[in-house]
Amino acid sequence: MEEQLLPEDNSQPVEKPPRPWGFWPTIGFSMIITAAFFFVQCIIVIIWTVGYLIQNQKLEVEQFANNLVKNGLFQSVFLCAVAPVTIGLSILFSEIRKGITIKQYLGFRYPGWTKIVKWCLVVIVFAVISDMLIFFSDDPVIAEYMTSTYKTAFFLPLFWFAIIIAGPLSEEIFFRGFLFEGIRYSKVGAAGAVIITSLIWSTMHLQYNIYGIIFIFVGGLLLGYVRIRSNSIYPPIAMHILHNIIASVEVVVYVEFFHTTG
Repeated sequence: MEEQLLPEDNSQPVEKPPRPWGFWPTIGFSMIITAAFFFVQCIIVIIWTVGYLIQNQKLEVEQFANNLVKNGLFQSVFLCAVAPVTIGLSILFSEIRKGITIKQYLGFRYPGWTKIVKWCLVVIVFAVISDMLIFFSDDPVIAEYMTSTYKTAFFLPLFWFAIIIAGPLSEEIFFRGFLFEGIRYSKVGAAGAVIITSLIWSTMHLQYNIYGIIFIFVGGLLLGYVRIRSNSIYPPIAMHILHNIIASVEVVVYVEFFHTTG
């Protein structure tokens, strides 16, 4: 009797695409990153307070806290201190997720310089429109917080590095990188990721008035949209850096040429 041979099964197992953490693990890890953020902030505040008490015998807590928020040197040190912590933990929690590389997770894909330039032109238009809307609302285009931090920066190279490099890098890698991807591939979807990250991001900027917070939220929506369209973190980083450069130039021009003579 001849042995009946079964047909060979040449079908290959379908490989699942690399997936980030789900919604709740992403929120949990993000809370750890946020806790580390505030822990570093507390350490800097304690050191700053001790230094103040050494120079001054009297400490009025409310006045001291208000001045601290608007102190440019403090903000520079704070941003430069929390940036490596935020970036480092975002990379760490991406690394321990099996089946996906850090490059895939955080969107480190180079989309080409033409796309980056295109989106940077968009952010210039956004900055012009937002300034015009604030101007016609009779609200100061240059927020008082920004002028105060500039005047009290003490060491401007550190201040510019914190505002233009450290801040945008850490915020984009966390918000439009780690947090965004974990929410995007959950049931909430891409639209939910754009909205949720923009809401959280805007609440981290309560030092501004209501108009400033609204425009930060809208800017977050734009950055999230670009993150999806480009499938890369580089355009949002470039846009964020460029926007901060524009805002910084406006502050310098206002303080040095208008505010002091008005």
